[in-house]
Amino acid sequence: MTLRIGKIDYLNIWHVFHLLEQSCPEGPDFHYQPGHPSELNRALDSGLLDVSPSSSFEYLLHAEKYQLLPGASISAEREVQSVLFLSPAPLNELPAWLEKNPGPIRLTGASATSSALLRVLWSQRWELPPVSWSEVPPGAGLDTGRPFLEIGNAALRHFILPPPGYHIYDLASEWTAWTGLPFVFAVWIVRRALNDTAAALLERLNRHISRITASLPEHFDTLSRQPYRPDWLPAPSLIRYWQAMSYGLGAREQAALLLFGECCTRQGLLPGAPGLTWFGRQ
Repeated sequence: MTLRIGKIDYLNIWHVFHLLEQSCPEGPDFHYQPGHPSELNRALDSGLLDVSPSSSFEYLLHAEKYQLLPGASISAEREVQSVLFLSPAPLNELPAWLEKNPGPIRLTGASATSSALLRVLWSQRWELPPVSWSEVPPGAGLDTGRPFLEIGNAALRHFILPPPGYHIYDLASEWTAWTGLPFVFAVWIVRRALNDTAAALLERLNRHISRITASLPEHFDTLSRQPYRPDWLPAPSLIRYWQAMSYGLGAREQAALLLFGECCTRQGLLPGAPGLTWFGRQ
């Protein structure tokens, strides 16, 4: 029995997996499957993965299929720097810009959570008029010349090196300014009905995740100098990025996740906001 683990291939959790694979290496017990969040959502939904950090929206949409790994998430309560809405006009001028330049808002196909968050902020916080939305491949938003949502490493590059003529809105900052809560971008989702062997391996994995995330700041300097870091990203900027993240799932994160579910339900993106169910808890 091998525990099949989804691995988000972004810098916001690369350092966690770098350390995790030293404690729980690839082999007969553990297999790591890389992908962006939407790919991992599909793999979880189809039963190809047992556990993965994946879109919080995926859990909210299909909670009957999943459990949550206690105490683990990818969250932010200030500039997350890698989930951005980029607009050729400031928000207060965007409706007029769209009248002169009709067409859709572009959404990256990499993240259901970030797409849902933008839709919620668009109507419920910014109170902007209804628009059409269309999906583009990850990293392709800037080429469209339209307002667009970008996430992950491509978004972080836009944050570090802003494209001329664009206004940048950090969606974590917008959510926190609106709600006073962090935003939970990803949770560790567990496929229901794991057998006893897989459950024991997952308990072992979770112990290491908790230990690693608690000690991450001790490793920032060393990890920031690894060859994985892109040329455009200075080590101090990478450390600042990691410092913006939190990896727990405490009371405030749980409240934020439930509130996001309620907002998505009001938006018509969910049929209802589910409760939270946990791996290992009866």
